Amino acid sequence: MKMAVNGVVGMAPSDAMIELPAAPGVFETLLIQAGAPVFFEDHWVRFTAGCKWYGLDLPVTPEGMSRLAAMLATENAVRTGVLRFAAWRGDKGVEWRVEAGPPRPHMARSDFRVGLGATLPPVSADRTFKHLNRGPWLQALRAARSAGWDEAILPDQTGRIVEGCVSNVFFVRDGILHTPSVETGLLPGIMRGRVLALARAMDWVVREESYDLEALAQASELWLSNSLIGLRPAVSLAGRPLEEALPVLQQFRAVWRKEYGWDPVMVAPPT
Repeated sequence: MKMAVNGVVGMAPSDAMIELPAAPGVFETLLIQAGAPVFFEDHWVRFTAGCKWYGLDLPVTPEGMSRLAAMLATENAVRTGVLRFAAWRGDKGVEWRVEAGPPRPHMARSDFRVGLGATLPPVSADRTFKHLNRGPWLQALRAARSAGWDEAILPDQTGRIVEGCVSNVFFVRDGILHTPSVETGLLPGIMRGRVLALARAMDWVVREESYDLEALAQASELWLSNSLIGLRPAVSLAGRPLEEALPVLQQFRAVWRKEYGWDPVMVAPPT
């Protein structure tokens, strides 16, 4: 597999994406569909804002990043998979990396078993960027998967629902689509923004508020979203089975396919 390091394309040391350093910097992970990154412009805007926040000069133009992404997807024969690019402050200035690889295993699951995870640290000023210091979230994800869950929902120190380890949370109650507000300190995902925009274009009632765990107990549907999994319904929450009928998600799914041409629930073929 090939990758680009500081603009130089070469062979990667393995077929897996290399762990990113815990350094001042940002990264983006994008879905590749039909050999092209999905919602590249949205991700680039957030990446640019994050670089500015950390005082990093942009290492490449958006056109240059698009060319690198397309070339790596072609060279690595990735039709459906993952694009990741990152930039950080290294010992000799700005360092950056671009990788394109096959789908991750969880991308092929059509539903998720969801648990409840550890309390998040206090909100930081860089919460709106995908910064590289994501240790608490990754630890929570490892704990969730060790417990047999695919994801976990994380609260803040007051007990409010914030987000998943690597996802945003949506739930349906009384026919209304709910999601925690950005004031909780969540990372506003690119997929989250697209879901909200399409739901409102469908004239749905959408509420972004503060919720506790009891709100999930009253939900008829629970969804998780991020750029790689699209939308995933939860079939259980902390071991409690959830309703299997998903009329609201199925309606949304049909409109999404018509709008974007791909299925948000099955972004990668089953393995």
